[in-house]
Amino acid sequence: MNHPISQQLHALHQAVNSNDAAALQQLYKDDAVLVDKPFISEHRDIHGALHEFKSRYMPEHVVSHGDEVVIEAGDTALVISKLYLNSKQAIDKMGCDYKKAIYVFRKSEGGEWQCAIDNFFGVDLIDYV
Repeated sequence: MNHPISQQLHALHQAVNSNDAAALQQLYKDDAVLVDKPFISEHRDIHGALHEFKSRYMPEHVVSHGDEVVIEAGDTALVISKLYLNSKQAIDKMGCDYKKAIYVFRKSEGGEWQCAIDNFFGVDLIDYV
């Protein structure tokens, strides 16, 4: 976790797992987009959107991330990450499902990286359109 975005991504997943609305507001841009197959839409209430997403796609799981690549250009960064879906009963990365998630982060005026696009489905989204 050398890049500041790695730390933000870890904090983002912790906030999703714990339903921490205050943390989510800080970690996502105001105009953030959550990709929810097969729809891509802007969500004003990112906490509500993530809660609905969790209920639909991962009701008995917690999420964590593994290997990642951060490609930065100015105030924008593309992040490709392994996203692990761990059963709440067995929280380890061995034998659990993972996705290759894609995120876009933008740097705020204060210099903090915030998530602008959260695509849990990664390139697999192409299979849904």
